[in-house]
Amino acid sequence: MWTPGNGDSFENMDYSKSVVTIMPSVEMLVCFSHDMMRAKKACLLYAEKIDFKEMMQLRLAEKTDQRHMYITTVDSTSFHELKQDQSLNVTFAGFMDNVVRMLKDCQLGKLELHLASRDPNGSDFQLQFVEIRSFKNLIHLCLPCRSAPLNTVLYYINIMLDASHKKCFLLEQSVQQAQLELNSQQAHMDRVGAENKKLREALAENTHRLEEKHAAELLQMQEKVAKVNEQRSNELERNRRSISSIQTQLEKAIADRSDTQIALEQADKRNKALSDELSSCKSRMCSLKEQNDKLHAETISAKKHERKLEYKIEDLKQHTVELQEHIQQGNKEKANIAAELEAEKKILHTKRQALEIASEEIAKANQIILKQNQEILGHKKTIGWRTEVALQQEKAIKEKETLLSLRENEIRQARATIKELREEIPQQLQSMRQFANTLEKKYSKQILTLKERLSSTCSGKENRR
Repeated sequence: MWTPGNGDSFENMDYSKSVVTIMPSVEMLVCFSHDMMRAKKACLLYAEKIDFKEMMQLRLAEKTDQRHMYITTVDSTSFHELKQDQSLNVTFAGFMDNVVRMLKDCQLGKLELHLASRDPNGSDFQLQFVEIRSFKNLIHLCLPCRSAPLNTVLYYINIMLDASHKKCFLLEQSVQQAQLELNSQQAHMDRVGAENKKLREALAENTHRLEEKHAAELLQMQEKVAKVNEQRSNELERNRRSISSIQTQLEKAIADRSDTQIALEQADKRNKALSDELSSCKSRMCSLKEQNDKLHAETISAKKHERKLEYKIEDLKQHTVELQEHIQQGNKEKANIAAELEAEKKILHTKRQALEIASEEIAKANQIILKQNQEILGHKKTIGWRTEVALQQEKAIKEKETLLSLRENEIRQARATIKELREEIPQQLQSMRQFANTLEKKYSKQILTLKERLSSTCSGKENRR
């Protein structure tokens, strides 16, 4: 609070409402120097300012005797003087912040507060913020300070007394409340004590009853335990018997297990053997597939060769057609010769009969050929993949070529004989008979060759199919 009624504070008491404490009141050691005498005393420090005016006040009071009070007041005018004298480079707000910082450093022991007297009467002082060094102490700031007059001391003492009275009043109220609470707690304790007595009596009675009940129950439990022990002994004997039977069963199970293990080992061996067989079968299958591919390629080549042979057979057919035409011409010539040789009708008739018989034989041979064709159709599936058929066909073709060459030779011979007959018919009828016999033989040979050709053509058609 600001002190009223002096030149350093405010004359109006309303200013006390806008007083703000810069830092809370603290206790620290202050070094007093007066007439070459120095002493450190414990003091209470109060730092305050006015909220709407540039004014700050520091107040020191000895802890043992608060009548000794020292006041430092800094307003705008005194701040400008300090700024000029001590070359300060801050504003008033910065000045207050630095003062608070130095006070905190004094509280921590980094700096010390010195109060040096300037007047031998002991009314004016300097409040110094001193940094203790080994060579020379450094004074950071010096503030003017004076001893507080009696009225300000009494004013602050009255304020402290009022505060202490308020604290005493609050303490008395709290003591009264505590006394009331203690009385209520005492009454409650008395009630609880009476209830505890009743409960103890009830507990004694209940314990006596419970002891009697427990004694009876113990006797019953002992009897039950004896019965249970008997039952347990019986059950133990039964369990022993069951354990012995179970052990026998376990031995049997172990034996069965060994048998099953042996069987499993044999099965594993069989599986290994089967796996080996499977691998060998797979290799065989691979080889068979390769052989099948080779046979397929051979059948393709055989089919190509068959096509070539078919082309050759077509050429041979054309050649046989030409030969048939020549034969027809020979037949015409033969008819002319038969007309000329009426004497030989009987012989020709016999020849015709022989030819009919040969035609019948040819028909029978055709039936046999049809049957053979049916048999060939039945055996087609089994003989289709073999290559021997192609070789046989090549052989048959060679034989046909030889037969064709023989037939050509025979035809040439027949032409020669026909010419000879034209020239020697009236003279050599007997030779004609011989010639007819030779012709029958030749025609029989030709019939045989035709049968062979028909069989070969049927086989070639079946191969084409």
